[in-house]
Amino acid sequence: MKSETLQLLGTLNDVSAQKAAGALQAIEGVSKVTFATPNNQINIDFDDNLTSIQVLRTSLQRAGIDVKKSAHGEEGMCCGSCG
Repeated sequence: MKSETLQLLGTLNDVSAQKAAGALQAIEGVSKVTFATPNNQINIDFDDNLTSIQVLRTSLQRAGIDVKKSAHGEEGMCCGSCG
């Protein structure tokens, strides 16, 4: 089980929260979705054997929810050339 927090680019209102929750809960392996509305963040608990953070991000983007792009090396994404 893994837990990730994604930072949204826009403000999180009731409509966007419902869209985000629906998109994420439709993914196999997602067990819990919570929102930190004042911080515009989404916390997601998921089974990383069934899905990945990249799938979660893509699902949110397809639902019209803009997610802050991850920094180099975050979420295990690194090409290895800087080390």
